Amino acid sequence: MKITFLGGGSYRVLPIVRGLLGARELHGCQIALFDTVQPRAEAMARMIRRCPEFAGSGAAVACHATAEPALAGADLVQIGFAVGDPGANRLSQLASWRHGFMASDNLSPLGSFLGMKAGPAILGYARQMERLCPDAWFLIFTNPVAVYSALVNNHTRVRALGVCGGYTNHMWDLPRLMGHDEFRPDFEVEVAGVNHLSFILRGRHRGRDLFAMLGEHLTPQWRPPRLTTEAHRHLRAHIRYALRRLHWLFNRFGTVIFSTEGDGMAHVFYEDMYERGRESRRRGRRPYNMRQAAAAGRAARERLDAEFATLAAGDRLPDGLWDSATQPDRRFHRLDEDATVRAARALAAGSGLDIVASHTNRGTAVRGFTDRTVLEYSQRLGRDGLCARGDLAVPPAFHGLIAGLAEHQTLLADAIATEDPRLLFQAFHAYPVFQNTRASRALFRELLVINADEISPRFQAARDYATAR
Repeated sequence: MKITFLGGGSYRVLPIVRGLLGARELHGCQIALFDTVQPRAEAMARMIRRCPEFAGSGAAVACHATAEPALAGADLVQIGFAVGDPGANRLSQLASWRHGFMASDNLSPLGSFLGMKAGPAILGYARQMERLCPDAWFLIFTNPVAVYSALVNNHTRVRALGVCGGYTNHMWDLPRLMGHDEFRPDFEVEVAGVNHLSFILRGRHRGRDLFAMLGEHLTPQWRPPRLTTEAHRHLRAHIRYALRRLHWLFNRFGTVIFSTEGDGMAHVFYEDMYERGRESRRRGRRPYNMRQAAAAGRAARERLDAEFATLAAGDRLPDGLWDSATQPDRRFHRLDEDATVRAARALAAGSGLDIVASHTNRGTAVRGFTDRTVLEYSQRLGRDGLCARGDLAVPPAFHGLIAGLAEHQTLLADAIATEDPRLLFQAFHAYPVFQNTRASRALFRELLVINADEISPRFQAARDYATAR
């Protein structure tokens, strides 16, 4: 197999490649790296050749100056990179908070503008794939993944899946709901919704019905378990809050959220979660401070890149660098359960892979939505394509909310593909939070100004549609 990484200098790449090279099905594979900042990809290629899995794998690693040779003949293409100017992104956060909206890289007005920034590049890569590797699978990890999945699947012939980095969150949440602070990968679940706000419809664990097990534990007297996992130490307050919300959801609606990302859960508990973020929003309110923070972030990344390049080129690597159990720096871990690793292994072996990912609702996989609407749902990935797993339907109490979010993301993808300002306004009108209010229109106009240098100039005409009625 040839596996290509667009954004090949990302620190996510090395742990994934270690997982790939450690799989017997992938011995002899080709790893191709491309990054718009080529020195990052070159340093990554050198480090890959020095990882313990590379020796004896028969693999080849190539770093390319342009995307074309990296894509030519690829079987699997993964893309993941940071989006947007940090200063503009920080100012967009400030504007969102001031108008009463959550700000994130996915389910939020800010996330939608990030989609407008990176969408043209991702669409361009997909069109190159149509020529250079038309049968390859395109795994998209850059947020908002659902927007890009709709963009590629509805406007090219390439097969794309939007894959969330939090797709294993339920493997922590479900054990914790049952009183155990541990990771358990052996849950089988069927899911439907949108990325960051999908709902578990059915599930089993070692032959037992998941919801029967939850019902035994989530009594009125239930309390979150003691959290001892050291890697999550700084997140414990957020984890306990999320678990309490899942307890509330289960006892009222008989379901729980699949991946407890904050911006998804916020759409169910909007006022509460907006208030929870008030204190953090007080810090760095002034635009000058935000620009300063963005500059500091860029400088920190440059230092990390320089240190990584020096390490990759050095004569000797530190002892224990490759030991995931003791190495605190996750850039050097090995990820055997990453979605890219699992997909590559399944495709190489000719077996199927059960996956939860964002894709258009082809064949009306989830009842009540059109074929071209982008949703996140349980699917089976095989050489010949995708098929939905089970009879899927969003819980009725949340169908309207999910429909609004899904149509917003689908329309946004259409606007990016066509650069149609009227369609862009319709996409933001569909977003189901403070819909068609003065606050929503004012934020839309402000975000168009803040991000003007990074989006198509044709979109500025959308301000005319967002004037007062």
